[in-house]
Amino acid sequence: MKKLLIILLMPVLAMAQGGQGFTMMQPQVSAGFVIKGNLSGLKDSTEVILKGGNDGKIIAKDKVKKGVFTLKGKLSEPDIFQLSFTGYTQAVDLFIANDAITISGDLNQPGSVQIKGSATETDYEAFKATFNPLFEEMRGKVQLINGEKEPAKRDSLILGYTTLRNTVMTAAMNFVKDKPASAVSSLALFAVMPLFEGPVELENVFTQLQPAARKGSFAREIEKKIADTKIGMIGSQALDFTQKDVDGKPVSLASFRGKYVLVDFWASWCKPCRMENPNVVEAYQNYKDKNFTVLGVSLDQSKNNWLQAIQADKLSWTHVSDLQYWNNAVAQLYRIQSIPANLLVDPNGKIIARDIRGEELQRKLKELLK
Repeated sequence: MKKLLIILLMPVLAMAQGGQGFTMMQPQVSAGFVIKGNLSGLKDSTEVILKGGNDGKIIAKDKVKKGVFTLKGKLSEPDIFQLSFTGYTQAVDLFIANDAITISGDLNQPGSVQIKGSATETDYEAFKATFNPLFEEMRGKVQLINGEKEPAKRDSLILGYTTLRNTVMTAAMNFVKDKPASAVSSLALFAVMPLFEGPVELENVFTQLQPAARKGSFAREIEKKIADTKIGMIGSQALDFTQKDVDGKPVSLASFRGKYVLVDFWASWCKPCRMENPNVVEAYQNYKDKNFTVLGVSLDQSKNNWLQAIQADKLSWTHVSDLQYWNNAVAQLYRIQSIPANLLVDPNGKIIARDIRGEELQRKLKELLK
């Protein structure tokens, strides 16, 4: 819920990924964009600047003459950009590609500003009209849930949130189904990304979009999310790594290929890890002669504490660490957020179980190593 609150509180424009989606000169783009503006409420000589989203990189600029200005440039892909006016707090955000665009209206009356000539911008306006009210309602429900202490009322609020979540997801699915070639469909999926059950569901929907829609900063964020959340999933290939053992010698996960390996994330300072260690010792002793071993990855900072814990807990398998605490490179690689944690890797390097402890670990190994 906490993650959801953070994401849904971000305004649509803030979700733009900024300067990743354009370059001033891209030879593969045959034509550029032309933005012709005619806005009242602007003084002559006001500088009009088209910028990338979050990084504020300038793409094009011009000066107003009797309310008129022209901006030209080339974009490598559609994305959200911002039109700002020196000396004015008002700004216009727009989702454009290499189109011929006209902007008209009164800057002091944002509702009167019209952007024409870009199919992507039209889709963007449809997106905001559909989803901004839903996101606002969702933010309100999340805030109520976070503030409610009485269990029955909280449960009722959560039920209402779940119903709204389903409404939002239905709207998103309908949007991308209706606009499979629009880059705004990637924005729609990006906006509801936290609401998907997992990366497989997100990927199934994303890959149904046409290639034109799977371009741009939002598409890249979705692809990154899918790739990141697949790391360490059951059924995926374990990512190889190398770290130094207690003697300073490099040890790689790949060197254990051909065996079942329990990659065990722990630390000397972690009480739950130390409490679980006797169970791991029992598993190791029972199956070490049956093509099974353990590779301990420690999130320690002190080498002395690490070594003392290995000796005290009788952990007689291979151990590695870079002594970087939560910044341990292997923990970062596998997106480990808490310990104890583990991955059971089969002889072919595939992850076949995660975070199995106690009797569950013993049962799994007994099933595999009869």
